[in-house]
Amino acid sequence: MIRNIFLIILISGGYLFSQVDESNQFMLAQAYTQSAQFEKAKPILEELYKNQPNNYEYFSSLENVYTQLKNYDAAIALIESKIGQNSQDINLYGMLGTEYYLKGNDKKAFEVWDNALKTLPQNEMNYRTIANYAIERRAFDKAIQYLKAGQEISKNPVLFAYDLGNLYSLTMQFKDATEEYCMILSKNQSQLYSIQNRILSYIDKPGALQTSIPVVEKYADGDEVNFKLLLARLYIQDKSFDKAYDEYKKISEAQNDQGGQMLSFAGFLYGEKNYKLSAKVYDDVIKKYPSSPYISTAKLGYAKTLEATFDEENSAKIPTWKPYYEIPKLNSSDIDKIVSAYLDITKMYPHSEVAREAFLRIGEIKLFKQDDISGAEKYFNDIIKDSPVSDYAANAYHDLALISVMQGNLDQAINYYLKITSYGNFAQDIKNQANYQIARLYFYKGDFEKAKDYLKTILDNLGNSSANDALELSLLMNTSQSDSSNLAAFAKAELLVDQKKFSDAEKIYQLVSADPQKLMLQNLASFREAEMELAMNNADSATAQLLRIADENEKNIYADKALYLVGKIYQYGLGNSTKAVETYENLLAKFPNSLYLDDARAEINKLRGTSVDRPM
Repeated sequence: MIRNIFLIILISGGYLFSQVDESNQFMLAQAYTQSAQFEKAKPILEELYKNQPNNYEYFSSLENVYTQLKNYDAAIALIESKIGQNSQDINLYGMLGTEYYLKGNDKKAFEVWDNALKTLPQNEMNYRTIANYAIERRAFDKAIQYLKAGQEISKNPVLFAYDLGNLYSLTMQFKDATEEYCMILSKNQSQLYSIQNRILSYIDKPGALQTSIPVVEKYADGDEVNFKLLLARLYIQDKSFDKAYDEYKKISEAQNDQGGQMLSFAGFLYGEKNYKLSAKVYDDVIKKYPSSPYISTAKLGYAKTLEATFDEENSAKIPTWKPYYEIPKLNSSDIDKIVSAYLDITKMYPHSEVAREAFLRIGEIKLFKQDDISGAEKYFNDIIKDSPVSDYAANAYHDLALISVMQGNLDQAINYYLKITSYGNFAQDIKNQANYQIARLYFYKGDFEKAKDYLKTILDNLGNSSANDALELSLLMNTSQSDSSNLAAFAKAELLVDQKKFSDAEKIYQLVSADPQKLMLQNLASFREAEMELAMNNADSATAQLLRIADENEKNIYADKALYLVGKIYQYGLGNSTKAVETYENLLAKFPNSLYLDDARAEINKLRGTSVDRPM
């Protein structure tokens, strides 16, 4: 008995040692494979597979090594022997076809795959499996064929539609791709945004939009709202805004949303600067849904489109491209219509956010379009009285501070900005802007140390939007601290600019720039001279001054900015598109590290696309 037990232990031990040795050999082969030493891995795996032909892991690893070594005939023979063991395994036929494909025999590869699908059970998963092997080899047309065949026998064709849609889009068959995605949406309405994103992923490719729209139109002809939403989105992509609006009207009616979809579309049009249609949509909502919960938003949107349309029509008179300009005389009757639209809102919805925004818009119209300071003050104060801590109150305080500066009351302007910084609910970015303005005001007063203190609160966090302006002012003061008399004169000129006394400011800038030191202060003063000439509509003299600055190259830190402004003058002031492009291209060549490169490229593209010529 003891002898038998001893024999069993010896035999078992030998078997265990054999297992351990095999495992070590396989681990060694894997290590060789991972380090791309396939020739060393091959004999180990061949021996392991010879000893255990039923071990699928050994088979798979050996097949991979043959493939990596481009020994396709050996791989084919290996797979065929495996098929002899298990003729119902669809993956083996997929692998066999792949080896023929890699060998360069596409015809034989397709024959293997086709025959497998004919002889094996008509199972939808078999079609998906072979299709995946075809996709791996980028045989997309063949993969589509298999997926379509599988879809025909499937109880759930949607499962194939996603892959088909993707393959159709990859092969530029956009009509068919859209058909598949619409079929999915017809079966499952909750997939709208997923389907929309898939279609939008290829819609910008040549021919995609033109072939996709008719497909969606066919589906949208019924009552299903989601197809109308999808169609409207494609019309927007096609810039067919009138057609999109027709769909949004149907959607609002079908959903009984009181004009909600129409209102969203109107906001989109406003952002696209399509003010005419935007105004029409807002007006339609107001008339068609007078009891809508969105009516106040619609009225505000309508008033804002009137204002935007007015600005667009008067863009030649309002030279916003200039750093500084005088307030032009505009048609008062047109402005009165806009103000009246805003006033209607304040009367219908008093003490509301839309009313406060309307008051702000009226105030800024009077301040920046009509030069009516007292009229503007009234509306800004109305906002503050109604809600001193609202978001619009911060804008009102800022605008009142601007008025105080114009009137020469710097202390009062500082107090307005201090209100912004002292209220806790205003966003930090708004407070940073206020602190920067306070620093500028102390700079105007000649109190440079106090100005630096306020700048420090901004510069402690360079991630805010006021950091660049704060850095520039801080650098100007620090580099000019030994030239306090010129710095004080420059500060006085800056105040005059804010008061729109451009001629008086220019005289001071000329005195500062004439100093032979030619520090940052003198360079900036020289640049400001040109800006004042431009503000007073002296484009030729401004251009000449800016070109002198640009010619100084790296000796003047404003050289690239000067050249960029020359391009703007040619483009918008003198209406010379050719010279504008030439100037922007000169900027790109002379100043490859300029902050204005992206802007210059954008202007070149605009000019080459459509000429934008405006009178002075």
